[in-house]
Amino acid sequence: MLNVTIHHAGGGTCSLTGKEGDGLAITFDDGTVKNQFLSWKAFRQLLAMKMTPAKSASRIQLDMTPNVDDASTK
Repeated sequence: MLNVTIHHAGGGTCSLTGKEGDGLAITFDDGTVKNQFLSWKAFRQLLAMKMTPAKSASRIQLDMTPNVDDASTK
């Protein structure tokens, strides 16, 4: 779950793009954005990124046991 506080909606300069336009000033409770104005488009994109589950890195299990030939040790 993602908690967002909306401080106000209206016009302003987007913190991400630097463009003037309509949007809203928000704070995410996770601390990543604090009272920043975002255009509606930037807000939707950021919200979609935050709601997408992070992919865990694929890991390959390596066999680290020594390859010892029984015939060569005799």
